[in-house]
Amino acid sequence: MTTIGQIAGIDHLSATRLRKAGIKTAEAFVRRTRQSDRLRLLSQETGIDCQKLLDMATSVDLLQLRGIGGRYSALLRAAGIHKMEDLHGFSEKEFREALTAANHEHRIVRRLPSTPSLQTWLRQASEYEGSRRNG
Repeated sequence: MTTIGQIAGIDHLSATRLRKAGIKTAEAFVRRTRQSDRLRLLSQETGIDCQKLLDMATSVDLLQLRGIGGRYSALLRAAGIHKMEDLHGFSEKEFREALTAANHEHRIVRRLPSTPSLQTWLRQASEYEGSRRNG
């Protein structure tokens, strides 16, 4: 379980404010920011701007993929993939090329994700999008 302090893009002060509001995990954060009315309420409660909370929520979205940690999350963001929705429509080859190019430019990870990891992430993103449409 990812704690709120481990999420890329959430600074120490924001993490402290979120913990004081009872949000200690990425999962709890996602639940509290999923709906705009709850997001506004959290903004008032913590003093964190709504747009900043939205940006943080986008970062958390990728952590729902199995095997994504801080480095791979940063690599995905460097490749222009900021949320699960961004993975929709990528082929495995395009996905690998995007990550390779981003890593070549920014040198984020020593080893690129394996082919099975890429396939799993694409499948999970597709399932996630399907569940959002149906639920």
